[in-house]
Amino acid sequence: MKRTFLYPIYWLLTCVLFLCNAPAYATQYKIDAPGNWVTLHDVKQPQKSDMAKVRDGTLYLLLDNQTYVPERQKQQRYTRLVMQALNQSGVDYISQLSLDFDPSYQTLTLHTLSIIRDGKHIDKLSTARLSVIQSEPELADKIYNGRLSLNIIIDDMRSGDMLDYSYSVTGSNPIYANKFSTRRTLRWSVPVVQQYMRVLWGKKTPLNIKTINGTAETKQTENQYGTDYSISEFEAPLLTQDSETPTWYNPYMQVYLSEYNSWDEVVNWALPLYESAIETPSSINAIAQSIQAQHTNTSDRIAAALRFSQDEIRYLGLEMGTNSHQPTPASETLSLRYGDCKDKTTLLISLLEAMKIEAYPALVDTEETKRLIELPATASVFNHVIVTLEYKGKRYWLDPTISYQRGTLPYLAQPDYGYALIIKNGENTLTPMAQTPVHKKVTVNDQFYIPKTVKEPVLFTTEYSYAEFQAINRRSNLARNGLDSVAKSYLEYYQGFFDELKIDKPMAVSEDQQTGQFITSESYLISQFWEKTSDGYEADFYASEIQNSAYEPKQTNRTDPLYFEYPNIIDTSIKLHFTEKNWAFDNSQDEIDNDYFYLKTSVSFNDNILTLSYHFYAKKDHIPADKISDYLAQRNKLISATHYSILKYANTTEAPQTTADILDNLGGNWLKYALAGYLLLFIFFIADWRLESAKRPTFENTPFYAVSVSKFIIYSILSLGIYINYWCYRNFKAIKQHSNANIMPIARGIFAILWYYPLYQALKQHSELQSSKSKIIPSWGAAVLFLLVLATTLVYRMEEYATIALLVMPFLWLPLVSYIEHANTNQKALHYNSYWRVRQCFMSLALSPILLFGVLQEANILPGSAIIKGEKLWAYQTHFLKRNRLTPENEDVLYFYSDAMFDYRDDGNGITDNYIFSYYKNDAGKLDSDLSHFNDIDKIETSYGKTELDNTTIKVIKTDGSDFLLIVSRFNKLDEVLVDKINLRLSENKKE
Repeated sequence: MKRTFLYPIYWLLTCVLFLCNAPAYATQYKIDAPGNWVTLHDVKQPQKSDMAKVRDGTLYLLLDNQTYVPERQKQQRYTRLVMQALNQSGVDYISQLSLDFDPSYQTLTLHTLSIIRDGKHIDKLSTARLSVIQSEPELADKIYNGRLSLNIIIDDMRSGDMLDYSYSVTGSNPIYANKFSTRRTLRWSVPVVQQYMRVLWGKKTPLNIKTINGTAETKQTENQYGTDYSISEFEAPLLTQDSETPTWYNPYMQVYLSEYNSWDEVVNWALPLYESAIETPSSINAIAQSIQAQHTNTSDRIAAALRFSQDEIRYLGLEMGTNSHQPTPASETLSLRYGDCKDKTTLLISLLEAMKIEAYPALVDTEETKRLIELPATASVFNHVIVTLEYKGKRYWLDPTISYQRGTLPYLAQPDYGYALIIKNGENTLTPMAQTPVHKKVTVNDQFYIPKTVKEPVLFTTEYSYAEFQAINRRSNLARNGLDSVAKSYLEYYQGFFDELKIDKPMAVSEDQQTGQFITSESYLISQFWEKTSDGYEADFYASEIQNSAYEPKQTNRTDPLYFEYPNIIDTSIKLHFTEKNWAFDNSQDEIDNDYFYLKTSVSFNDNILTLSYHFYAKKDHIPADKISDYLAQRNKLISATHYSILKYANTTEAPQTTADILDNLGGNWLKYALAGYLLLFIFFIADWRLESAKRPTFENTPFYAVSVSKFIIYSILSLGIYINYWCYRNFKAIKQHSNANIMPIARGIFAILWYYPLYQALKQHSELQSSKSKIIPSWGAAVLFLLVLATTLVYRMEEYATIALLVMPFLWLPLVSYIEHANTNQKALHYNSYWRVRQCFMSLALSPILLFGVLQEANILPGSAIIKGEKLWAYQTHFLKRNRLTPENEDVLYFYSDAMFDYRDDGNGITDNYIFSYYKNDAGKLDSDLSHFNDIDKIETSYGKTELDNTTIKVIKTDGSDFLLIVSRFNKLDEVLVDKINLRLSENKKE
């Protein structure tokens, strides 16, 4: 117990001494020449290095690692690096160095530090700023290793400079009992001009060498120090690794050198370390007796002991010196109530031993995992230790560093780190950890209570049961963020699927003590559950957890395997409770069975309840690179099989029909009816106008055609600008009558925009005759307005902004209209002309839908006449695309065009960052679609429209020989922009 009391005080005093006497660290390093055993190499310039692959603005010219392992003296490790800063980013990257070492058993010697500029060496040992600091790189993981770092800040570093430095570290961790092992990577993803690796072996025992992922020539010679093993590379080929690869996958060539001959030597090395720490004093026995008193079943005692080591002992690693691998005695860990993986392991094994349950430490590597079987025997490869035991013929792997683990022994989440080395007498090989999965990872139960009418909200309840590591992660998330934050994130998730979704009851969480399942229960109300279609109302349902598990990779043209979650067993049940009694569905079952996953689906309808059931499990933890195409084809089947739609036929009593509904009901003849109606209206308008003209009164003293400003603006807009032409015609007709001018009023009315300024001049002349000065706007103002009229007319012809131009145009004529209104001395004429006649009201009402149609088009609510950028789509439109899997869930639309008349849901196509998509509604009212990754597309063939009224057809030809079409507008030649974007993306993929 004495050591238990003194240890925290020792650690506290060490920290205080460090803070108060930081300069003392300077004695931990020295500056001296390298040992005589070191071989120096000349720096060679690159011949074919791919500069495009350089990162951080730094080119590695020389990587040199040399190690001297004498029989009895301390090991020495010499390192030299030469790097060139190609730009300012490179200057920032290499102008500050950190050389790490452990002062408890290592000393650092700095040999050289210089800059090579214009072929000249500039020594920086005397001017660089050198300081020793406490590094603690694993502090965020609650691990204190006591390592120091020589921090070097180099002055006067410039772009183009080469940094050349070398140093040696003398000493090795005594915990390894002078046993040697090392590794080195020989292939990189960035250019390295020269590489050297050398081990000067001064021992009589053999040194084992193994190369992974390739072969490297190892030269072996004898000298005064022993056997010299050396490997050299010059501009070795570069390697690139695909994204989303398994954690165990490493394509880079590596060489391993080890003094160990077999795994039993590693076991013999580790046995005394753990045997000295595993103990059963009274403090350990007291805890064990308490567990035994509470649990009579051995399996429950194992689970209780595991939970004690997990929950009652917080994770904290003090790994200075030999403590990196030497576990703390179990009684001391119990007293401190903290420890790292080896401390928690020895405590758990001690508790189990006190209960007469046999258990052992198991060394694992959480990075190499199942790749460990390919590596040579060595003690330094392991970075973690857990507990293993056998109970009733089954092996269990227990990790005491896991928090928030619950459940009885058969249901405990057992880690799979590939292979483990069990520290037990007689063990001489690695033990595979993989087990046949039997427990479901996630179970989903969704229930929808669907009322009679589409206006009523739908009650949606969902229950998720998470098991094993999924349950652990959810508990951790809840403990870290709180229930309110978790409930909010779940709400936002479902709001991405359902519009107007609101919380019905607060989220509830519970646990199953036996299985350890973490259960969340949610209840929502969906106001806009149904989506309107031409046939009625549609609702879609997805087994989202399963769809997310069979994900689509970012890279489909691969050379590396694709990560696939395993083990992964998911059950999803979706139940639809109908209030109406007239629903009917066919029962069915289906399955998809391939090398990657298994999916069983079933549809059953009983007692007015539709049940959709899905059972999924993964078969492996990766997809081979040459099987990606087959996997994606199987994935497409899964996506289709885990999607189910129901259709509720429209009922006229449920919702009022929209204009689009009426037009749809009229079918293909609606256009004929509309044209016939407009023709009759036009005939009535002409007839009424002619009759009114025949009996129109003559007014005295009316030099112009006067009309109120309000009627001019409103009627000009509602008549789609036609009234402006008529107003001009009437004014030029009045001018001709009063001045006998030789003009054609009809021509000037038709081309009113060109006669804006002449009309202004006539009005100005009238103003000057009526008064001493002009009461109309000045000439320069009229000239500006005339130019704006011309510009607005050009904008109007662009169609994309035609409605905006139409709304603006009447206001540009206001100065002329206003002058005539106030200059006209006959109020009867003004009143007569400003009066709204029946034909004018009918015409305004008839043309207002066209005006509204234009507004909705330009607002991108209705399909327009041009290709648009995806950012102009409304949120509900992008939601429709993603909800129906027409575009990827995680990508935004870049360009979009719909050839539909009224509803973008009937037709559309475009591109995202990585996909081309196209869809249309077939004769059966269902959506036919194609969503293809650019990697799956061979080329495109384009047939441009001859005029802007014609569509352009883009034939997309896929690598498997199939094809589909994009129908886009020729308007403004934006189709050429889209084609260029697609071709650019295809060329980029081929380069990759």
